[in-house]
Amino acid sequence: MSFKLEMDGDEWEGFCERMLRHEFTWKNFETVPHKDRGDHGIEFFTKCGVIFQCYFPDPTYSMADYKKHVQKKINDDLKKLTKYETEIKKMLGDIVITEWVLVIPEVKSKDLIKYCKKKEKSLPKLSFFSIDGISVKIESDDSFPSGSLYSRTFIGEEINIPLEDVETADAEAWKNSNSAFYDNICRKTLKVTETGVEHLRTELIKNYLILEELMDAYRDQFPDLHTDIKNIALANLQTVKNNNLFRKQEPQEALSSLLQLNRDGLSKIEQRISLQNNEAFSSGFIASWLAECKMEFIINE
Repeated sequence: MSFKLEMDGDEWEGFCERMLRHEFTWKNFETVPHKDRGDHGIEFFTKCGVIFQCYFPDPTYSMADYKKHVQKKINDDLKKLTKYETEIKKMLGDIVITEWVLVIPEVKSKDLIKYCKKKEKSLPKLSFFSIDGISVKIESDDSFPSGSLYSRTFIGEEINIPLEDVETADAEAWKNSNSAFYDNICRKTLKVTETGVEHLRTELIKNYLILEELMDAYRDQFPDLHTDIKNIALANLQTVKNNNLFRKQEPQEALSSLLQLNRDGLSKIEQRISLQNNEAFSSGFIASWLAECKMEFIINE
């Protein structure tokens, strides 16, 4: 939500247009110009039958004012569908509408969902509606993760998932429930260093656990970016593996070069991720590969 706080209505509309055009692709998405005689209560529509409107409530509104203004926006724009039915029908052509969606920065109250259902039941049967009527919905950009992520690149937004420190007790619990992985870490760390080995093992376990949490968060919120990050890391692993076919590196050297490859590769992604997330990914992948036996070629066993 933080990147949306500094927006205004026009900026939010531009953000939504980029987001939805990316989500539905240009062949299936249409923007309605409003310079001449207004947009007739439709800012965007899709060939699959969805009408979109955007609204940016004042962030300083109280909850009561917020609900009042959002409900007014829904009510006013739905009325325009009836008022401009003939013009809208000409604009849509053969497209049959099944959904009307208001996109706002954040859905703060379940009362708005109830209000949408209430309005849905009271709508008249319009010529461009599905024979079963239409759904009236309210959504935020969270419903369009791929498009939202794409649109953020135009405003320089940095992706950052807050990370919590892993307690030593949690690392100990992981050892007990993942004995095979822990044995792998123990074998490999003996090849890496002879001093501070217990500290290294604990840090690797913590990095492993943080990576799992971070990957789950990116998979849920930014699925395309999750895939890009995973592919970059695997390509880096393969690069170091191929290099070691011709010149065997010392374990410390190989691990350090792989760590730097991860850092550099992730920093070049078009959608910027925070330095904190970059470092967690870069070191976490190495921890997971050591635990899951994907780096035997480096350790030379």
